[in-house]
Amino acid sequence: MADLIKLVDGLKDHADDPQSYFLSFFDRQNLKDYVVDEEADKDARKAITVLFTSKKELRERCELSFSYDPLCVEAFFIYFILNEDIFVYKRFESYYEHVNEYGDLSSYHKNCYLRILNFYVEFLLDISNISKAIKVEKMILRLKNEYTRSDINTLSFMYSVIEDDKDFYRLYLDYEFDAYDYILLIVTLLKHDERLKAIEVSKEMLEKIPYASYLDHMWDLDESDQEEKKFAEMVEELYESISAVPDFFSFMNEVRETHEGTI
Repeated sequence: MADLIKLVDGLKDHADDPQSYFLSFFDRQNLKDYVVDEEADKDARKAITVLFTSKKELRERCELSFSYDPLCVEAFFIYFILNEDIFVYKRFESYYEHVNEYGDLSSYHKNCYLRILNFYVEFLLDISNISKAIKVEKMILRLKNEYTRSDINTLSFMYSVIEDDKDFYRLYLDYEFDAYDYILLIVTLLKHDERLKAIEVSKEMLEKIPYASYLDHMWDLDESDQEEKKFAEMVEELYESISAVPDFFSFMNEVRETHEGTI
């Protein structure tokens, strides 16, 4: 069985030849094994079906699919991957300009619209338009009126890249953070010499995040323990960002010892 998630994830192994991947995926013989959301209406199902059954070139199949359902995510994903940035950007913008119509969409098409906006964030990150990516990601949060860990991690990453300590700190005040978010915020605050805020955030991290107290002595983590290993890998992933503040680990040592009352 296959579905949209498998379609997207499968591209990672065929990034060098996406056209061939899509042609093999959207083969008529595979239609019977493709799982369509049960909330999809007749036109939405038709839009997906033509991707498998049409003999047209892939880009033409997409346009045919859009004629039935302009929010067909499968067709949009093909369009997104195969077309030049200028055309992809214009289509993304055409969707974004209709954000005020989101409330009138069916539940199925709301999910489709949000998926397309998530692709937009990915696209904007790839072309290094971080400011617009933040704007779109914040719109996604408003439309959903809820958030996932991935949503907050993405915003944390983007705020850290543009070193926006003020909006990053506001994000911290409004949402629950994990270790990834805390570390990037502390680094960003220290870059702006916001030491008191960095201490405040560090103390909360020490209280809420398991193994955060090991940040100044990572060598004591037991990497045979999966959770401790996961924490060590996350810190390693952020090492380049952390290195921008050479005294980060000594700062964490001072905060930890003060917090524990050992100095």
